Amino acid sequence: MNDSYFISKALSLANKGKYSSKPGVAVGCVIVKNKKIIGKGFYSEYGGRHAEINAINDVKNKYKGKYLSYLSGSEIFVTLEPCSKKGKTGACTKELIKYDFKRIIVGAKDPTQNGITKLKNEGYKVDLLNDPKSIELNKDFFYKSEFKRPYIRAKIAMSADQKSVFVSGKRKWITGTSARKDVQLLRADSDVILTGAGTINIDKPSLNVRLKKITCDKSFFQPQRFIFSNNLELDWSAPFFEAPGKKVIVTSKKRISKMPLKIKDMSLMHCPTDGNGIDPEKFLKKISKLNFSSILLESGPKLLGAFGDRNLIDEYIFYISPERLKNKALHFYGGEKKINFFDSKQFVIVHQSKIGKDKKMILRKK
Repeated sequence: MNDSYFISKALSLANKGKYSSKPGVAVGCVIVKNKKIIGKGFYSEYGGRHAEINAINDVKNKYKGKYLSYLSGSEIFVTLEPCSKKGKTGACTKELIKYDFKRIIVGAKDPTQNGITKLKNEGYKVDLLNDPKSIELNKDFFYKSEFKRPYIRAKIAMSADQKSVFVSGKRKWITGTSARKDVQLLRADSDVILTGAGTINIDKPSLNVRLKKITCDKSFFQPQRFIFSNNLELDWSAPFFEAPGKKVIVTSKKRISKMPLKIKDMSLMHCPTDGNGIDPEKFLKKISKLNFSSILLESGPKLLGAFGDRNLIDEYIFYISPERLKNKALHFYGGEKKINFFDSKQFVIVHQSKIGKDKKMILRKK
C-alpha cells in the first residue's frame, strides 16, 4: 500500500461531498498509522469543517483519551492542499501543527493557499503528488483560479443527424430516460444553469436537480438558474419560476414592470446587448466576479451559437440518440460560424460511452 493507494481512499471520501460542498471544493482526507487507516473525513457542506479537521475528529472519537498517541507519527493524506487563510472556518494549517504528524501528503496544490510552505516552515515533511485525479475532481475550481472566469459546459441532446429542436413542438424528448438522468448529475455538479427565454417559454423546463439521492442531503443547494431575456417577454407561469431556488434574469432592462408576486428568490442582472441580444462576453465578465466556478449551458441553438461563436464554451457534452429526425427538427447549433465539432482541431474527444439507447460524448477545447 503506497501513497497512491491512500490518496485514492481520500478521493473516494471527497466524492461523497462532490455536490453538497458547492460552491466550495470537494476534499477528502485519511490518517494512516502503520499502513492502517485510523481516521477519515471529507468536506461535506459549504462553510462546514474541512476534511482534515473531520479526519482528526474521527481519530479523537475512536480513541478518546489515547488519540494523541495515535496521531503522533501518523501520516495524513489530503486531496487538496490544506488552507492557510481564515475563511468561513479557521486555517487548517493552524490545526495541523498541533499534532506530531510524521508526514503530510497532498494530492493537488491549491493556487489560492500557501499551506504547503507554512507546514514546511513548521518543520513538517510535506509531499505534493500532483495526482491527476485529485486535480480533475476540482477542475472547475482550478480553471477559475487560473483564468478568472467560470468553466463553461454546454449540454446538447440531439439526434444522429445533429437535430435538437422539434419544429412542431408536439414532441419534447430526443434522448431516453438514462441520458436525462445523467443530465441531473451534470446540473448537481454545476454552480449555475444558464438558458434562454425561448427554452423557458417553449420547452417549459424546470432546470433544477430532482434526483432524491442528491436533494435529500440537507447540505445540497440547488444551482442558481439564469435566463437570458432582453425584452422580458417570459411565461411567468412556467415551471422554471415555480421550482424553489435562486433565479436570475439577465437583461438590459432596469426593472420588471409586470411580474407575479408569488415568484420567490428572483433577481435581475443588468447586462448590455451586442446588437443581437445580451452580450455573452459582458455577461461572463460580470458573473466572473461572483463565487461561481462552473456554468452549465442548457439552451436552444441561438444562445448556444452566441457563446460558441465567441469561443466561450470549454466543454461540449453531447447525448446522441440513434434516431434521425431529418426535417422534423432544427440543427442543434444556431451560430454564424460553421464549426465541425467532431472533426476539429479545436476540440478533443475525452469521453465516449453508451448510456441506455443513446451515446454520450464529451469534447473539450484544446
